[in-house]
Amino acid sequence: MKNYPPKHEVGRRDFLKIGGASAAALGAAENLAAGAEPESSLASPASDPAAAEFAPDTKYPKLAIITTYSRERLAFATAAGYEGVVVPLDDFFDPDKLSDAQIDQILATSRETGARIISIECMWGVNHIEPDAAKREKINARFIRCLEFGHRLGCKFVGTFSGGIPGASAEKQAKALAEVVNEKYMPVLEKLDLRTGWENYPTGVNFATVPADYEMVFSLVPSKRLGLEFDPSHFIRQFIDPLEVAWTFRDRIHAAHAKDTEIIQPVIQQVGIHGKNWWRYRIPGQGLLDWPKFITVLLQAEFHGGIAVEHEDDFWDEPHHENDPDFPQARKDGFILAHRFLSQFLPGRLA
Repeated sequence: MKNYPPKHEVGRRDFLKIGGASAAALGAAENLAAGAEPESSLASPASDPAAAEFAPDTKYPKLAIITTYSRERLAFATAAGYEGVVVPLDDFFDPDKLSDAQIDQILATSRETGARIISIECMWGVNHIEPDAAKREKINARFIRCLEFGHRLGCKFVGTFSGGIPGASAEKQAKALAEVVNEKYMPVLEKLDLRTGWENYPTGVNFATVPADYEMVFSLVPSKRLGLEFDPSHFIRQFIDPLEVAWTFRDRIHAAHAKDTEIIQPVIQQVGIHGKNWWRYRIPGQGLLDWPKFITVLLQAEFHGGIAVEHEDDFWDEPHHENDPDFPQARKDGFILAHRFLSQFLPGRLA
């Protein structure tokens, strides 16, 4: 998988043109302009959610969206063609706060809308290698409850961060994480037939975000139940080739984020990599990643987990909707475009 053809540099204006053309391609027949909701619109939830059903399980990756939990958002995911959702923990969706009856209702809603809960994400506030021993003990116990929660929801994967110890070397942090995983998490993962792994988002509580760190951790944790929630967008902005990383660690990729990155060349030329506003996240197909090659790596590795669209593209969004039960139309448009782009590289059900 080395010696890839050089990537074509595309400027910011070109991406906006691509985005505008993609939006136009949705067609007037679907009336995606705000306020127009025809019966055939993909943006509208199914009229009879009780009649929905999960897409049949296959050996291929499953397209999903990352979203907070609500009936409306799950129904939209199914209506837009996705097989399911990836749900992060929040003030409601939390194993330490939900009653058994509420969990049963979440499962019922998942079935009724046809949106399978493919995985959950337990990231923020879960520092597996917290320096304070007493706090670490509580955090490790909480993550075990997250694993049990994911299992109850029918998930095969639970996403997280790798953790962090301020000021410590990568070697020390890798050893600390391996100790926690091997001694505390692995028995639970084996009992519940689960996998876990961390996203490569560069932040203080996530030390293992580059290939050199992956090598250290995996050399200490032989079980492949520990792996990666692979997000190619973060490698692009670090000028690391995501295709080569994916191929090297293909047998450790247990989940994937579908997010792209645009490098705004005229800006970086002026401010350098330590400046601001020279890159931004985009929906798949509107950044620099070679998606056919990336998905080919996943297919060759026989990856059949979730490829979840992580929508952080402001061009296809509206502000201040995080607490609304449904997505604004602009955000729906972004998810619809992402699905149309990604689905051309994967087998799928006929409508």
